[in-house]
Amino acid sequence: MTRGEVRLAAEWALWGKLSDTRDDYNVLACSRGRLGHDDFVKIVTRYAPGTPTDLPQVTVSWVGGIDAPYIGLAIQEWSDRRDRLGRPIADTRYFCVPYGQVADGPVSYEGLYDALVGRTLPVDGPLNVNVPVLDPRVIADRVDRTAMNAAALLLTDEQVCVLRGEAVSMRERLRFLDTVAALLPYGLRARLTVSTWTDSSAEHRIKLSFAKHTREGAYSVTWGADDAVAARRDIAGRYVELLDAFSPEEAVTRLARQTEPLSFKDAQQRVLTLLDEASRATALMPVRWSSAQVGEALKACADLLEQERYDELEARLGRLNAAAGLLDGDRRLHRETIRVKRLLWEYPKLPKRLETFLYDTVLAVGYGPELTVEGVGRIQEELGGLSKTLVNAMLRMPTEPGAVVRLLPLCSDNERKADVLRKLQTGDLVRAAAAEPFDPPIVQLVYRELVMRGGDAAEDPAIAPALREHGYLAAAIGAVHPDDGEIRFAWFKSLLVAAYGRSFGRAELEEVLRFPLPPESAGLVAAAVDLYGPGARNVVMSAFCEFLERARLSTKTLNRVVGQLLPPPEPNPQPVSPQPVKPPVAHLPAVRPLEGLSPASSSPSHQHQRSHPREGFLSRFRPAPERRSSEPLIPRPVLFVLFLLLFGFIGAAIPYLIMYR
Repeated sequence: MTRGEVRLAAEWALWGKLSDTRDDYNVLACSRGRLGHDDFVKIVTRYAPGTPTDLPQVTVSWVGGIDAPYIGLAIQEWSDRRDRLGRPIADTRYFCVPYGQVADGPVSYEGLYDALVGRTLPVDGPLNVNVPVLDPRVIADRVDRTAMNAAALLLTDEQVCVLRGEAVSMRERLRFLDTVAALLPYGLRARLTVSTWTDSSAEHRIKLSFAKHTREGAYSVTWGADDAVAARRDIAGRYVELLDAFSPEEAVTRLARQTEPLSFKDAQQRVLTLLDEASRATALMPVRWSSAQVGEALKACADLLEQERYDELEARLGRLNAAAGLLDGDRRLHRETIRVKRLLWEYPKLPKRLETFLYDTVLAVGYGPELTVEGVGRIQEELGGLSKTLVNAMLRMPTEPGAVVRLLPLCSDNERKADVLRKLQTGDLVRAAAAEPFDPPIVQLVYRELVMRGGDAAEDPAIAPALREHGYLAAAIGAVHPDDGEIRFAWFKSLLVAAYGRSFGRAELEEVLRFPLPPESAGLVAAAVDLYGPGARNVVMSAFCEFLERARLSTKTLNRVVGQLLPPPEPNPQPVSPQPVKPPVAHLPAVRPLEGLSPASSSPSHQHQRSHPREGFLSRFRPAPERRSSEPLIPRPVLFVLFLLLFGFIGAAIPYLIMYR
């Protein structure tokens, strides 16, 4: 062990299943230490990231009380084995080390992974590894706005998903998770769970992970983007500002010294004082301002803006911004000052960074803490319109979904629109596309986002009900592509796959076929029929017949109407029956057809023209149990003729039998 390493003693477990069996996943082998078989089963299942799609993946978790926590690292990989059904088996190697040993370095997640990834399980005896000590300079070089935003959002004690990272390698994802953890007090690792991938549709307890789309109730950050967390008026926004006050290396170094185990519940009270326990924490938590003080500060900002004294303006805005989240009472007087002093006008000479700071602060004072639908209308009315800069600033605010829907058509930046739409819940996303008048760029962006969220396996269960509520966006898609039926057909088909997956059965087709359908749904119906495949005609007819039943027609009229929709009967050529040998006239009396068995009434074509019960038509298009026909296999007249022939033959043979006895 070198000077820059720490010695760790790891307990371990191997999670998987045996080859050529139908057994469920379980602990196949484990170490004999403080943790036993049942403990490892609970730990592995508790922090399972979901059904694997692309392996390998890594999950870092914790176990134990705050007084004696452990740090766990799970490496999930495909094995070369298959179960009895031919499915590949994924093995998970789980390692668990005391937090106290990890904090002695301290060590990074990547360093812990590199020390354990080459270990094959099971092993004999204790598992001891050397792990390099965390180097703040290496971590600091990776710090960007995405990592800072993710770290700040974790302080809200909610889950955070990293989006648009599908093309990023597993190693780079692990390094990003390491960087985010390094921007928090090191002691939080005693309660932090991270993963290089999670299934968003699965229930899991992982705080920070890469995912395809955001889980309900979770926050999200976009890979390589600045999600403007600093504009928030909560602990997350304050923490981003605090991190900005230091160089990345200095921040990581100071935070790495805070190795005492820390829970998220306690972190919010202590984290603002960790970097600078004196002046900075005090500046971020000012006393409550009176309405008169706020008004004077707004007027002072307006004067400095007009005189282009930008350094003084930034300092004044900093104090006003710190108080924006603590304002009491009616904001109407502040909005009047903002309008009169033209604080939200365009100022071409104002530096871009300072312009963002000005708009965010003034909006928070006059219209915060959350922008509502009414707030959007109020800003439009009081300021006489919305500039591009103002719209972008409004979209940076904590905003309710309805307000986002109203603002998006006013945003001229498609990249900004896409970024905002990615953060919406699925229902709000579809609602944004369905809002009239239709905005073609928004409809197109929503379509792409829905297809990405759904994938080929209907991963997002909220897509289908949201699309159904808004007519599968048939009107919006028709407005965007009014003259290109093939594009509409392709879009509908992709949306249906996103909503229901490729296993598009009868129930899904019937769900789409809700008569009466608007004219724009023609392409939708075509796409649904094409996905369903052969047999779709029966489902379509069944749905239409149910629609006709709402007309409250008599049974006779309904039968006649539905009968017009049935295809003509297939020609039924009369079978050529062999000519029977004529028996002697004396032994063959004339045969009359049995009553009710005339050729006309027994032919299938004639039966098709008779009146049927009302349900008879619908039953042709619904699955029904097989019924045995009541007709005999050989018509009764033929049986009667055969009987007479047989009887005549026996009668004629009796004299000969007596004669030659």
